[in-house]
Amino acid sequence: MKPFNQPFGRHIVWRLPVAYVESDLDGKLTFVNEAACHMQGQPAEQLVGRDIWEFLPHDEVAHSREEFAKALGSGEDPPVIRRPIFGGSGHFRSYELHRRLMRDDAGLIVGMCMALFDVSEAEHAHWEASQAKNWLECVVHAIPKAVLVTDALGFVRYVNPAAEELTCRKEQDMTGRQVERCLPILRTHCAVQAPLSFRMALHEPWSGQVDIGNAQDEVLTVNLSASPILDKESGHTAGVVILFERVETPCGAAG
Repeated sequence: MKPFNQPFGRHIVWRLPVAYVESDLDGKLTFVNEAACHMQGQPAEQLVGRDIWEFLPHDEVAHSREEFAKALGSGEDPPVIRRPIFGGSGHFRSYELHRRLMRDDAGLIVGMCMALFDVSEAEHAHWEASQAKNWLECVVHAIPKAVLVTDALGFVRYVNPAAEELTCRKEQDMTGRQVERCLPILRTHCAVQAPLSFRMALHEPWSGQVDIGNAQDEVLTVNLSASPILDKESGHTAGVVILFERVETPCGAAG
């Protein structure tokens, strides 16, 4: 990629709505656009000539320098990366860096240009979602009853250890498979309502005693409850949560 040497080309780059910078082979800024100036809260004349590593955390500078030198030596455009960059706000924010090598008319590498996209909010939202997911999995993992969660199409999405123990199936062998294959219902006891259908449980809760078959061809009688999982925002059914635990004597047995 050739640098923008023409005045009109420079004007276009200067007005880009995303931060754009160029550096020479030593990593010193040779051009910054208007968005980059706003990002740093400084005019271009105070930014040009400074090392690009001035804006990184100290513990990332050495690795970044090595990567920069490696990219220049390889002659290939480096991959997209994420870096925390210190800005005019006085804080580090997370940016996605799209980088390209710059070449002169003879094809020689003269530096590197970068477009920077602020992904701080998206990264924080992803972190919060990951934390919430991890917390929820820990809670379900600790429930003594067997728990199995499916999506709206009936594919298993989560299994806790108690469910693994009762079904004699590992989580990795059930996740992504149809629930009927992982938790086959052989018979329904106390038929005061329709026999259980996991598709039926998408619309209303179901509970009762059923016989299930496990991976060792054993027949187990369990108390089972199945309820639809409703999305709070849309109200749509997102899946089904199933809880079950083994019972020794089915209802209706002689006693």
